[in-house]
Amino acid sequence: MPGAQVWAVLFFAMLLCLGLSSMFGNLEGILTPIRDLQLLPKWIPDGVVSAGICSTAFLIALIFTLGSGNYWVEIFNTHVGSIPLLIIAFFEIVAVIYVYGMKK
Repeated sequence: MPGAQVWAVLFFAMLLCLGLSSMFGNLEGILTPIRDLQLLPKWIPDGVVSAGICSTAFLIALIFTLGSGNYWVEIFNTHVGSIPLLIIAFFEIVAVIYVYGMKK
């Protein structure tokens, strides 16, 4: 097919943009509660906190690129995404009901 390389480049550019936008959303989901709850001192710039969170996420994600990456994915899929997620969701619902009340 003529021009197949162009479409391949566009496809991988699209994947890069999707990954970056997902990372921005996840980063803001972590940074906003940290800022709102004032967990860190005010003299620490937001850029340093963002760099720290991105570096931590990078180091955790680096585990999945090793030779045993499939094993780690299976462990995370089995243990992280099931019961703990349900427990966290349950306590979030209880907290919302406690704060706002059942009538609202």
